[in-house]
Amino acid sequence: MKRSTVFLSALLLMIFGLVAPSAAQPSQAELDMYTVRAEPAQAAQLVQEGLDVAATRLVGEDVELDVVLSDAERARLGDRGLRVAPKRNKDGKTQRQLAAEQAASGYNVWRSWDEPGGIRDELYDLAKRNPQLVKLEVLGHTYQGRELIALKVTQAAKEVPDASRPAVLYSSNQHAREWISVEVNRRLLRWYIDRWRANDKDIKDLLKSTELWFVISANPDGYQYTFDNERLWRKNLRDNNNDGQIAVGDGVDPNRNFNSRFKYDEEGSSSISAGETYRGPSPASEPETQAMQGLLDRIKPKFQSNFHSFGPYILYPQGWQIGTPEADNPIYTALAGTDARPAIPGFDPGISSDEL
Repeated sequence: MKRSTVFLSALLLMIFGLVAPSAAQPSQAELDMYTVRAEPAQAAQLVQEGLDVAATRLVGEDVELDVVLSDAERARLGDRGLRVAPKRNKDGKTQRQLAAEQAASGYNVWRSWDEPGGIRDELYDLAKRNPQLVKLEVLGHTYQGRELIALKVTQAAKEVPDASRPAVLYSSNQHAREWISVEVNRRLLRWYIDRWRANDKDIKDLLKSTELWFVISANPDGYQYTFDNERLWRKNLRDNNNDGQIAVGDGVDPNRNFNSRFKYDEEGSSSISAGETYRGPSPASEPETQAMQGLLDRIKPKFQSNFHSFGPYILYPQGWQIGTPEADNPIYTALAGTDARPAIPGFDPGISSDEL
């Protein structure tokens, strides 16, 4: 992501593993989360190989990693002599088992992109019912033809030219499995609309002078795939090997495909196409990136909040190498807080490459 376009990219990493896919069309190689115990050098090698490492912690002289693996990947790590065990919750259930249970019982909160009354339908409905406040824009289309949608929320949204007022961008769901990011951003969008309709003076004044942009799902292909096929899918749906089907090893990480510092090293992103942090074949190669980057370049937001899930962090936007603060760091610190006094209690603020 272009560092100059935003003051703070707040990746609010909340919860994971509480939701599940439908049972239809199981993926060819199901994913699950495992705990791997390794020496530090081995752990670093696993990261460099592009494995989907969700968390790490020190255990004595070893490193314990939470890793999302296919059955084949799990077997290969075992063959290398690494200790690999399914990660279980307090009830002894794995992520795959939790997903199957919730799929069987159905959902009372989560909705897919495609289903009738799903996320896409809700965005169109909000724009239709609030024409004086909401403008819907289709920024582009995904590999599977889904619309990449942004909503502009401001007084006289359709009459006022884009970027004529200071802009704020709220984006979510770059990573497909992060359902909670969709829900947080969707509720924030509705809160602004509801408060405006309730004649909240502060919100009315805000929306006369500011334009708020919402990208509720930056990866609708992947998001839908987590409902229809594989709950733990993370990337978009690029067919990396051009075999006409999507399976483990396909996809690009949309959060690592932006043109800024592309292919800087093999730590923060991977050139291995099967890796879960695969950056793609070239800068901004993906339709999702092109849509988001085009919006950023056009509206030049003063602030962006980019919601993710899994860990309690508030991350600054730059992340291309460790220990690299920039001139705006005092602003980031003022917004995000410090380790001693974080803006959100229990969260850890800092430069993303350092924190992660």
